Order: sequence, then structure tokens, then C-alpha cells
Amino acid sequence: MIRLENINKYYQQGDSQFHVLHDINLNIDAGELVAIIGESGSGKSTLINIIGFLDDKFEGTYYYNDEPIHDYNRKDFSKLRNENVGFVFQNFKLLRDVSVAENVALPLLYAGKKRAEIKERVSEVLSKVGLAGYENKLPKNMSGGQQQRVSIARAIATNPKFLIADEPTGALDTQTSQEIMNLFKELNRESHTTIILVTHDPHVAEQCERVVTILDGHMIKDERNEI
Repeated sequence: MIRLENINKYYQQGDSQFHVLHDINLNIDAGELVAIIGESGSGKSTLINIIGFLDDKFEGTYYYNDEPIHDYNRKDFSKLRNENVGFVFQNFKLLRDVSVAENVALPLLYAGKKRAEIKERVSEVLSKVGLAGYENKLPKNMSGGQQQRVSIARAIATNPKFLIADEPTGALDTQTSQEIMNLFKELNRESHTTIILVTHDPHVAEQCERVVTILDGHMIKDERNEI
């Protein structure tokens, strides 16, 4: 599904150039639950920005479903991103004063879906994440774990080909973190959703079937867990 070959990334700051990713080679198959683990500043966020079609300024080759996309322009990447990727963030990125249903409906509105179809799909995904009946709640009145469930519902509303979850448990307590991880594992197992989960937490990573370790911009390990 995703194949990166010899990916390098540089940032320019004034007269200085920083080499952030070094010759990354990575394959991710459809249906996998993969953790990318590394400390802050290791390059893992830069890597997922490339994987998720957010960054088109890199060196190397990127094949998505065997299609070479490394020479695509920004507009092409935007189209790929909108049609294929769902994002889940540490700080939820919800509109706190707008209802849960309206938050989840946003990507469906952007996709041009009809109102009746949107209402049905919103109810469906909220039920899937354990929030049936929460359509009219406001995120600002919900717990962190519930808000993260809303953000997951929003991410899967358009049936994306894969999810990128960037530190999705980072702002949650231990018990709530485990509940969110259980939800990711359930989505992966029952819906065969491909999930790329970025974390610095070994306990989160060990629950994924595969762990890719990034250190100082280098991919130093790619291991499978016995789950």
C-alpha cells in the first residue's frame, strides 16, 4: 500500500541546512496496525507528514498502491490526502462550541455528501466508537477520552484508506489511553482499517503488530510484536 524508498528530508533555516530524515525505507501493507516510535525531535512527525501527503518537499521515491507519487505537485497531494487519509491528533482539534454531529460531519460536507447520507453516516461512526446518542453534545462538555473518540469518528467518517494517529493517547490518563488503544485495535481487527500510530510510549507501541523505531532521523528498527 505504502512504499518509501530512500526518503531524505532537509529543512533550511537561514544559511543552515538540517538533514532531518536519512534514507528511510519503509513498506506498510493494507490492514496493518503499525507504531512509529521515537523521542521528541527524532523525525517521526516529519515522516508521517510525508506518509500522509502533507509534505511534498522530500527526496526519494514514494509509491502509493504501486503508483509513483513522489513527483506529484501540491494540488495532487491535497487530492490524495482528502480521498485517502484520516487524521487523529493528540489535542483532538475539534470545534469545541459546535455539536459532536457537526464536527464529525465536516469531512463529509467537504466531500459533497447529501444531508441525509451525512446524518446516517454520522450516527453510524459514532456508534462504532461507542458514542451513540451523543450527536447533540458539545465537545467542551466532554471528557478527554470522549473527545478523542469524536475525533476518531470524524477521521473514519469518509472511509479513508488509512488512518494516521499522531500521539493519540498523549493527553490522556492511563485508563483512558488504554480504552482508546482498544478502540484502534478493534477498528483494525473488525474493519481492517490500516492504522499508522505515532507515539513515544512503549506501552502503546507494544500493542501494535509492528513497531518502527526512529532515532535522529534514522530508521533503526522494524520489528513485529507477538500479540
